[in-house]
Amino acid sequence: MANPSVNRINTSITPADTTAINNALNTALTTLATYTQALTEDERTSLFSLSEENLVFAQEALAQGQLLNAGFPAPIQSIVTNMSTDLNLFGQLNGLDEGNIAQLALRVKDTKRLTAHEAYSGALAVYKFIEAGASLGMQGYQAAFDALKVRFANQGGSPPVPGP
Repeated sequence: MANPSVNRINTSITPADTTAINNALNTALTTLATYTQALTEDERTSLFSLSEENLVFAQEALAQGQLLNAGFPAPIQSIVTNMSTDLNLFGQLNGLDEGNIAQLALRVKDTKRLTAHEAYSGALAVYKFIEAGASLGMQGYQAAFDALKVRFANQGGSPPVPGP
């Protein structure tokens, strides 16, 4: 367990920056709305995805379809045209997803994890201090301990002790 007195991040986003971030994200969402679709949960699990092997296959099928397109019936020609558009958009979205969006999401997730860790480590340290005060009969500590100990009920032991 990390030392709860070491606090790697100790800040909050200002209201002005929160507004600016939300405005920028709303602009990105609005701009992308024309090019993106929401899926149902069933669609998310049932629709094909493009693993690297599937992507290579789809690109090769498109190339072969474009070579032979003049001899295809109209419905298959339409499929080839749609495949080209779909693969182009897939590549564009993949670039966004693996680029700035992935970096932004990872940075936010990492910082959420760090702040959660620091908050919970601090909570454990405070809990252990209150627990000690309650065991010594210090005034007010028992009520605080009783309120906090519920978190560890039915876990078969005491909470982890924050380390140095």
